[in-house]
Amino acid sequence: MTVSPENLADRGWVGNGRFRQPLVALTLSLVLGVLLILPTGENPLVVYARWFVAGFSCRGWGSQCAILTALQYATPLLLSGLAAMVAFRVGLFSIGQFGQMIMGAGVATFLAGSLDWPPGVRGLTAVFLGMAAGGLWSAIPGFLRAYLGIHEVITTIILNPLAAAAVGPFSWQRIPPEMQLTPLVPTTKLTASLFIALLVAGWVYLYLWRTSGGFALRMSGQAQSVARYAGMHPRRAIVWGMALSGALAGLAGALEVFGVHYRFVANFSSIDQFDGIIVALMGQLHPLGIALSALLLGGLRLGTLTGLQLETAVPRELGSAIIALTMLFLAMPRLLFWLRAKAS
Repeated sequence: MTVSPENLADRGWVGNGRFRQPLVALTLSLVLGVLLILPTGENPLVVYARWFVAGFSCRGWGSQCAILTALQYATPLLLSGLAAMVAFRVGLFSIGQFGQMIMGAGVATFLAGSLDWPPGVRGLTAVFLGMAAGGLWSAIPGFLRAYLGIHEVITTIILNPLAAAAVGPFSWQRIPPEMQLTPLVPTTKLTASLFIALLVAGWVYLYLWRTSGGFALRMSGQAQSVARYAGMHPRRAIVWGMALSGALAGLAGALEVFGVHYRFVANFSSIDQFDGIIVALMGQLHPLGIALSALLLGGLRLGTLTGLQLETAVPRELGSAIIALTMLFLAMPRLLFWLRAKAS
């Protein structure tokens, strides 16, 4: 049996306490964060209180309700987390979700402003082809890994910055007003994208755990020799899994330009380059856990923008540092197990 991210996700420390390890990782990160806060002269308990209130409180309807903005932030995090999860499940460590989001956003923006079709048809076509662009962009490292043995970490790192260069010059149009997603609550940018993302999460669960194609994909990531013996095609599964992963990230990018920015952007304010991996790991590579982790990280990202820097003397980079520490603690058990497996 090969050592894969799925093997590591399904070890005993997950078990019945599936979310215990993410909670421990977050707690340790907050404890270490106290050491970063103390030199500023601020009270760590006050800083954390303002951080969480700014990200998860609701003092009124609309813009006064931070949880609505946290849900908006959680939408691309959920889709990018699902994208990272699918890559993990097929046995690959892809960090290309950000570049795939850019591809989806760029292609969707270009088509929305260029096609002379009815708005509804044009919008659906733009989103679908944005997903296809993200999928094709992600299939490249999948193919290189499956058939040439080139590691996906290297290729996805290279392809991330190339995505903006590939679609940026062609995506200067704005999303026409009649095609922009209407906010569910006035003065917010929370749109139906949230429900689309939740439906996609449900579909991903059913596909991976309730269909033969999903089983073949997971088995190819967990035990390629067994998959070959059973008549499966691990190489095809790797390419398909990476394409599916990229399509999910491409959907996130397309929905961002249709519902939040209304134009092509190469930097999404609500998501960082590695947030998809963080959400996937915190969610224990399961769609339900990823949905909860996306909401948590969305609120934390919002809190760093509106709580830490505006209400305290603590720079917002502290929030990013604590999130990075959480990812480090999440990855540590997997790293230790991988080193033991290599040594044995």
